[in-house]
Amino acid sequence: MKKRLLASRVFNDTGDWFDYFVIVVIIYTMSRNPIMMGILSASYTLPGILVSKKLANIINKLNDRTSLIMFDLLRVIVLIGIVLTSNVWVALICVFLEQVFAIGSNLSFQRVTVDVIQDKEELLKFNRQLKAFSNISRLLVIPSYLLLHRFVSNKSVLGLDILFTIVSLFETFRIETTHYKSSVEDIGPLELKKFHFGKITKMILAFSLLNVFRSFVDAYGIMYIGKISKNVSIGYTALVFILSIADLLGSLMSKNVIKIENLSQNKILIWSFTSILVLFTIPSVIHNVCCFIITIFLIRLVLSILELFVLYNMQSSVPEKIHQYTALQTMAVDGVSLVNSIAGGFVIQKIDIFNYMKIVILTVLILEIIIKNINTSNAT
Repeated sequence: MKKRLLASRVFNDTGDWFDYFVIVVIIYTMSRNPIMMGILSASYTLPGILVSKKLANIINKLNDRTSLIMFDLLRVIVLIGIVLTSNVWVALICVFLEQVFAIGSNLSFQRVTVDVIQDKEELLKFNRQLKAFSNISRLLVIPSYLLLHRFVSNKSVLGLDILFTIVSLFETFRIETTHYKSSVEDIGPLELKKFHFGKITKMILAFSLLNVFRSFVDAYGIMYIGKISKNVSIGYTALVFILSIADLLGSLMSKNVIKIENLSQNKILIWSFTSILVLFTIPSVIHNVCCFIITIFLIRLVLSILELFVLYNMQSSVPEKIHQYTALQTMAVDGVSLVNSIAGGFVIQKIDIFNYMKIVILTVLILEIIIKNINTSNAT
């Protein structure tokens, strides 16, 4: 059963990587309007902020596997809509909806995972394997896309996402779950005030805040390289490739870092926080492409390990509410990304990108101290 669950998600993730590479090009070719590209960016961050809570409440009322199948079927429908339409607004609406259903699929998948795999050691192993296979698929998709787009249209490449999602659905149909329906009375609707800033909530908020460094690279990495190098395309391609390697290594190295006996300690979180701030300070002072790529590689490596650490803490501490806490994390991470995308653009226009990096470091330091000093209740 575990192999079917793993295969289902790996196929799903592989399709998503093809989508990641082509959707920007598809929207750009429909309308070479920068406003449309800004709306596209918002289509990826706003759903997590706006609908994660509602999706978690919907999943409460459904069979775990049924909700996973439902959201993936809806994803297939809107992806077909993108392929068939030539209207940029219809395509953007479909992108927004696809992201909404992708979040629902992920929340449902977390519920199915803790249902199918209940042994703690097996959960750790499964998380590592899924992360590793997902990153391997991304590394394979990069050259595959570069080869395919020479012979077929980008919409045809997007069709591969549809194909992989359908294959994923077949695997999901074969999965048997035991908790057929969530207990609405026991779990209740998702309300942020019910999380009490306990251990898990504080960990989610701290991790989400550190993700501003991932968001910075996604939004402004190419701008940083362009500031100090003439070979922007080569530098950015190297950065994207090496970040994929960092994610893969993070999943492999997590075996030696994340152990059941150290989950109750804050050492991993404190070590991650300190190392990331120190590493990010280096390229803000030393303006060199190689230095930037190496430090961002190390930051991504730390974040990859920390992501698995936070995920397993949620799986083992709050298995019945895993989808709700995942929704909270999605809202927090996307919220941080949105603030970075909007505020960062204005700030960088007023000052240079290097000073903005220093502002980010100082802001994260202050906010992390505030989160650490919030009184922790016994609740998770």
